[in-house]
Amino acid sequence: MGILVQRQFTVAMDDRSEFERQSRTGLWEDQRNNGSQMIGFGAWAFGGDSSVVVTHSAYADFGHWTATRGWGQFTREPERMEEAKHWRAIFAGRNRLIAHSSAIIYDYDDELSEPAPRWRNVGEDRVAAPSTYGPQSVIAETRFDLTHGATSEFRALCADTLLPWYRQTGVRPIIFGSDPLGTNENIVLLIAYPDITAWHQKRRPDTPDAAGAWDRRAGLIANESTRLLMVQTTFGTAAAQ
Repeated sequence: MGILVQRQFTVAMDDRSEFERQSRTGLWEDQRNNGSQMIGFGAWAFGGDSSVVVTHSAYADFGHWTATRGWGQFTREPERMEEAKHWRAIFAGRNRLIAHSSAIIYDYDDELSEPAPRWRNVGEDRVAAPSTYGPQSVIAETRFDLTHGATSEFRALCADTLLPWYRQTGVRPIIFGSDPLGTNENIVLLIAYPDITAWHQKRRPDTPDAAGAWDRRAGLIANESTRLLMVQTTFGTAAAQ
């Protein structure tokens, strides 16, 4: 089970391009050096606070996250710091662009999720850059609060039918996870679409098997909400559409 840290930053509009540049060419490359992946940067287009910018960083586990902190294990490894000196110099002033930040965490199912962070030793290949549809693509974050005892059936419907349907239509399920600070039985899905039109057209299944699974899954949901992140960076490797 990996963890995803979603962090929101209050950055002045005039500073956002510089914030993205320092992040893209510095911090997020340094994260790859530490075995982590930043899988989605942008701003909430619908359903969220548009005054902030948002990052999503994946780690192998909480020990891995701890090691990457400014007070963590990796900063006490001189060889790792030497490897990273170029990237770290680029984002040295990034914190001065941030007025405020906040974070939430999601646990995610390694089998059903896209990120592949890992503990990386000095000298090993860095983790791959994440897949992306690029600027103006959309990541839909949907949270489901489930009825009692419904988690296993919900996962099975997603794993067997719904997530494959998304992939067949050129859509990427990124995260199948949950909020450990939320209700006892909740699921969080992050799904990437090439653009907002694709989200609007493909957010519900249009084949009999997938539509039937969608309807069965709906009976397991007590509450559901979605917000849309508009991606605002070229960081990553272009994904096939």
